[in-house]
Amino acid sequence: MVYQLNNVCVNYAHQMALNNVSCTIQEGKWISVIGQTGAGKSTFVKVLKGLIPSIDGEYLIHQQPVKKDSKGRLKVIQEIGFVFQYPEHQLFETTVYKELAFSLKHQGFSHQQITEAILKILPQLGLSEEMLPLAPFQLSGGQKRSVAIASVLMTDPKLLIVDEPTAGLDPVSRTTLLQLLKEWQQRENRTIIFVSHRMEDVVEYSDEVIVLHEGHLIGQFDTNHLFLDQSSLLEKLGLMLPESVQFLKLVEKLSGQKIEVASCREQDILEKIMPLWSSRGLLNV
Repeated sequence: MVYQLNNVCVNYAHQMALNNVSCTIQEGKWISVIGQTGAGKSTFVKVLKGLIPSIDGEYLIHQQPVKKDSKGRLKVIQEIGFVFQYPEHQLFETTVYKELAFSLKHQGFSHQQITEAILKILPQLGLSEEMLPLAPFQLSGGQKRSVAIASVLMTDPKLLIVDEPTAGLDPVSRTTLLQLLKEWQQRENRTIIFVSHRMEDVVEYSDEVIVLHEGHLIGQFDTNHLFLDQSSLLEKLGLMLPESVQFLKLVEKLSGQKIEVASCREQDILEKIMPLWSSRGLLNV
């Protein structure tokens, strides 16, 4: 599925939240959305999900206008999954099994079909069958987050929106969760829209990055191009560079040479600059 916005505007109480935003979301990509507070990130992803019923402009899915109700308002798009910030706060069932079964049960799936779907999704999110009879409050923070995300994945979304999914998690839980999401995205050839302020996560997992500023779309960039070639743009917008890219820029400045790296991911940068950093005695600077 391809999702396309053409000149989309959204107004809240006469204040422009999105201003003539046009972009195309291609299938099978991890696309991060970045920008300072108030840039329009939350409004942007709500438009994609159909949570804002009235917009100006055009929204197409696979070249067809999104469906509207009899009053001309956009309908919530069921094929798109949405994981809100702190999704574990939305857990309400008495057991993990009931939580995961909820959406499929209300769609009329049989008990056997639901159980098979649950057993399939558990290992994809690092969960075990032993957790199924437990109450969600008995789980760790990372496990609760995984259960909440698993409940959304149970509906097999074609596009998954995750809004700051690692907020409040410790570093190990954060890395584990993002790696599991990346594996799901690649295995199922799904699309992820990832809203985050952590640039380290953005460079590690993204194929593309959408940059918003004060309701305007600054651009939709290849991740490597943005962080390696357009770093001055991010600085101009008041956005921090990832620590690995900052390190790269520092070594380039101290060595007086341009360093070619395979990508902006941390491991690729460190593999290139650590030998130079050591051999030139820059560790003593």
